[in-house]
Amino acid sequence: MTADKVKSAARVFEILEFFASHRQPARLHELGAALGYPVSSLTALLRTMLDMGYMTLDPATHAYLPGPRLQTLTGWMQVDDYEQTVLFDALCRLREAAGEPVVLAAPADLHVDYVTSLHRQEGRNTHIRAGDRRLMVQNGTGWLMLARAPRPVALQIYRRTVAEGLISPRDYPQAAFEAVLDANRDTDVSILHARDLLDIPTHRTVHWDASMMSTLIPVPPGHARSLGIGIHGPTERISRRADELSELLRRTSAELAARLETV
Repeated sequence: MTADKVKSAARVFEILEFFASHRQPARLHELGAALGYPVSSLTALLRTMLDMGYMTLDPATHAYLPGPRLQTLTGWMQVDDYEQTVLFDALCRLREAAGEPVVLAAPADLHVDYVTSLHRQEGRNTHIRAGDRRLMVQNGTGWLMLARAPRPVALQIYRRTVAEGLISPRDYPQAAFEAVLDANRDTDVSILHARDLLDIPTHRTVHWDASMMSTLIPVPPGHARSLGIGIHGPTERISRRADELSELLRRTSAELAARLETV
């Protein structure tokens, strides 16, 4: 094997490690700046990965993201396939019943990652894609998770988010965060209107007229991470259907719990 092939193989893994670390789409210039590869070499590698189905390219944003085919390479090594089978089927049924986009979310340190995103089958869709992430302390699923954690643990997440400059305590004081925790402690469905976050200058990445309804779902014993599901769409429509969508989320969670009891 030539040195060039060895170098190319190493670069492929470094590209994948970049995405594993950043967990969001990236354009060619971002990858080049982060990895220091010549543009010509990086373009050739990405084109090969695209052709083989291991990378995707958004034609609107020209941003790259690893493709679903990667999951097939090591999926057989997982202890269980709850998220890929039982839960994915439940998400598809939820989308069909709600007629709205649905997401699966998981905690990732200071963030919540959207690990699965199913768009509406027709009509207007919102912008969330698999791989997108939001701050744990500014996310409906994150609020539910943190509200059920010991208060010192939740406050540590908040303080680390502040320390890393991701939010400002002036814009989002600790007292306001604790009030959010209190409000989510005794509810099983959280509703977040993106426009309510726009008063916080350090968190203007959300779509101004979108809303998300979220709930936590059961996971099998020993599952590696907590999970939440959400239904999202334009604020007017989500607000008008709030009671109906809340019931769909609760029903999905109950069905998953019943399914796990039979396993």
